[in-house]
Amino acid sequence: MKITVLGAGQMGSAFGAPALERGHDLRYWGPDWIDGPALEALAAGAPHPDLKTALPSPVEATTEISEAVRDAEIVALAVTSEGAEWVSEEAAAAVPEGVPVLVFTKGLVERGGEIVPAVVRVREIFGRSHPVVVVGGPVKAIDLIQRTPTQTAYGSGEREHARELARAVETDYYLPGTTDDLLGLGLCAALKNCYAIVFGYLTGREAPPNLLALAYGTSLGELSALVAAAGGRTETAAGPAGAGDLYVTCLSGRNGDFGRLLGEGNTPDAAREKMNNATVEGLGTLPPALALARSVGMGREELPLLYHLDDVLGGRVEPGGSSLATLLAE
Repeated sequence: MKITVLGAGQMGSAFGAPALERGHDLRYWGPDWIDGPALEALAAGAPHPDLKTALPSPVEATTEISEAVRDAEIVALAVTSEGAEWVSEEAAAAVPEGVPVLVFTKGLVERGGEIVPAVVRVREIFGRSHPVVVVGGPVKAIDLIQRTPTQTAYGSGEREHARELARAVETDYYLPGTTDDLLGLGLCAALKNCYAIVFGYLTGREAPPNLLALAYGTSLGELSALVAAAGGRTETAAGPAGAGDLYVTCLSGRNGDFGRLLGEGNTPDAAREKMNNATVEGLGTLPPALALARSVGMGREELPLLYHLDDVLGGRVEPGGSSLATLLAE
């Protein structure tokens, strides 16, 4: 099959490993000013500039969306939540009717006064003629491109759509499970980034293992409660897409790194600077996550960690202080 991947970042590029192994033809698209070096590497069969690993073989690459999707049989959307709407609009205008869309984009967006996972807005843009499937964790891009065994989650309002795409790319190391809880899966994929910052904050404070375990358990409890209140399923949050993805994101990645720097006493701006201003997904997710929480009547009593993170980032609590540890102890 011909698969077009929109976005040449880490996860979109890593997805090429199982797709190529299954014999699919891949074409990558990205804006030249963002993905230029990555597109050049992918087309040349060279190591990806961020992942430092090459795909099994060279692939096509272009900076023209209409060219990228003109004959696609599957479109994979792997851009940031900030870019998901305009990229989807451009692609939807050119993609053939009925082509399924696999959404790696994670995040929360505003839609008509509501806060929803980015995949919900993507589904609206492509319309009912395009089956839309959202991808959740737990998958780290570096592990995927290096073929480390992992289970992931594919979700769609109609489960058979998720099963069809899962069967198309499944390998002995990339094992997609499926669900019809598209909303819950999209919420888990976005919210876990906020809680990974909290976990990283405590590692920066050199918290003992028992406190880290408490932080993880409390984070999962809050995430599950918010997912359920917003219309998702608690079993989704308790499974690989919630508990599993939160666990792997807490252990490694940019959100945890950012939190660790905060815990060491850096201001948010200083932490970003030390990370060379790399994207920290949880930062963009926190404001809409809090708006979502308020819309379903959840405040500090129900979600103390999420609100406390907002206090730290808003300068109402000194970075590196012990207040978060005190909060957990209470």
